[in-house]
Amino acid sequence: MIGPALCLDLTRLLSRVGRGQLTGVDRVERAYADWVLETDTDPRFLVRSSRGYILFGVEGARAFLNALDGKSDWPPPDLLSRLTGKSDLLRHRAEALLRRHAIARCLHANLFRLLSQHLREDTTYLNVGHSNLSEDCLRAFRANPDVQVAVLLHDAIPLDHPEFSRPEIPGHFHKMLTASQDHANLIICNSEDTRRQLVRHMSPDMAFVTAHLGLPDRVEKEPLSLGLDPDTPRFVCLGTIEPRKNHQLLLDVWAMLPESGRPHLHIVGQRGWASEEFFQRLDTHPLRGTAIFEHSDLSDGQVRTLLEGSHGLLFPTLAEGFGYPPLEAARLGVLPICSDLPVLRETVNDCAVYLDPQDAYSWLETIKKRSGDRLADEMLPAAKLPTWQAHFDTVSEALQKARAGDMV
Repeated sequence: MIGPALCLDLTRLLSRVGRGQLTGVDRVERAYADWVLETDTDPRFLVRSSRGYILFGVEGARAFLNALDGKSDWPPPDLLSRLTGKSDLLRHRAEALLRRHAIARCLHANLFRLLSQHLREDTTYLNVGHSNLSEDCLRAFRANPDVQVAVLLHDAIPLDHPEFSRPEIPGHFHKMLTASQDHANLIICNSEDTRRQLVRHMSPDMAFVTAHLGLPDRVEKEPLSLGLDPDTPRFVCLGTIEPRKNHQLLLDVWAMLPESGRPHLHIVGQRGWASEEFFQRLDTHPLRGTAIFEHSDLSDGQVRTLLEGSHGLLFPTLAEGFGYPPLEAARLGVLPICSDLPVLRETVNDCAVYLDPQDAYSWLETIKKRSGDRLADEMLPAAKLPTWQAHFDTVSEALQKARAGDMV
């Protein structure tokens, strides 16, 4: 194991309070929070709040995570929240909770002073959520003696595929990579494919380590309020609705499927950024409500119920850094039908069907054939699933080597 002095940035999770189910990147930061609490007897946590930085310890972290998980309520707003006129927002009630448990607080410009006064010897700062990953923040940590910085980068999609990002994101992402290159001792990659893409944009002299992400604990099934027709095959598409996820292809396919025997398509995920034209098409699609269904607020247990018994998970993504949904489906014995991307072949291996995400005909024919399969008779390949234990073992060893200067 690494040394005991860990400081984990939880800004990403703070930003998600009140915004629905956690995304894949959110779940990674959540897993790291549990690991830090298990690994370090006296850890530190940092968030960049709307009114400055907050540094807190075990008590504050457990209170924050319990409320985030729905095990307790967020507290009433404090005076600062009321003075800023934002007391009705859940995020600002979360900030009030963290201020209550603060070891120290400071304005944004005074982070170095706060860290120099309150960081322990040989601290490792971990930023794993692509939030608060700025030049000012990383420089403040590295300016403190004996502090090392480790950053988990999930992909290079904003630079490799700017068409899948909002206009301002590629420039911001470039600054984030530059800050990481200038100040990080270690770059953690979620896949070898991500590592290959990042090396193209960063110095080859950086210390990289690849550690596949683990899957969250399996949740219990929960009942669905919607009725599932047991006599009609169903497919599930899981993920934020945005251009990169290529939902457009599935709408094209469902329009081409013959009416007789047409399966049901369940699109599960919150609406992200996308063209209004696509949302208009989804909202007015003639099959909406009869063969195409959209779900934006299902719990993890309800998603499991929807996936189990389905004829497949559809994942026609055009670019991915890791890709959780196919692995989650494979764990449940559900066949993933995926885009033929190097990262998905790396993580899902031979447990999926791979198709060209631009070839609607191949998806049409595969879905037609799959709809006629009898699930009770099939035996899918056993999936070799990544674990968080293996991830953290790899990261721990890499952090030790980075501190000793032994990373290649």
